[in-house]
Amino acid sequence: MTDLADSPAGAERDPAFPALADPPALSGGWAWIQPYVRPAFITLNRYVMLPLHRAGLGAWLATPVMGYMLMLRVRGRRTGLVRESPLSYLVAEGSVWVLAGFGRTTEWYRNLVVDPQVEVVLPGRSFAAVAEEVPDPAVRARIMPALVRATGLVGFTIGVNPWTAGDEAVLAVLDWIPLVRITPESGPIEAGPDDPGGKAWIWRQGLLLGLSVVAWRLARRVLRH
Repeated sequence: MTDLADSPAGAERDPAFPALADPPALSGGWAWIQPYVRPAFITLNRYVMLPLHRAGLGAWLATPVMGYMLMLRVRGRRTGLVRESPLSYLVAEGSVWVLAGFGRTTEWYRNLVVDPQVEVVLPGRSFAAVAEEVPDPAVRARIMPALVRATGLVGFTIGVNPWTAGDEAVLAVLDWIPLVRITPESGPIEAGPDDPGGKAWIWRQGLLLGLSVVAWRLARRVLRH
């Protein structure tokens, strides 16, 4: 749920995007995290998640706890260069859905408003697509709660527990967040085993756990000798 800036200025204003109010302030025990959320996501995605996804390891990172991520390629509105952003996602109703997690100042969102032709990289597949914001309240009510829950632990950063708060509470705290539908040019898409709701993470994480145990035992044996 983050963005990588199209220019060093990041969220600087331009004529196509008038000044916007700051996101609603979090309350109670969540307020302390607000100043750290955006810098933390940008740093983590730029230096960890994006390189891993470029290496084709996206499927190995996906679990219900850690969430599921795609890589979105959009064209920079100023530079014309392709920009890549790792984003939490959901596959539903024949399309891929993402949230502009920092509102209309989100850089990849600002880019696709200018050029909605994008490329999506999911685990094991990629395709050209057209992106558009969907403001319809009925669609937001169907998609957004499930999408937030597909982010895993990241979901807690919205300010409520998305698994216990209920759909209406989730929608209320996200009423300032754009919902974006990404429609494949090749036709409707269905969720695969590595997408949210799939079960491939079970064998993948089981294999990683088994390899870790083997490596740990080998390391202990070497150290003993």
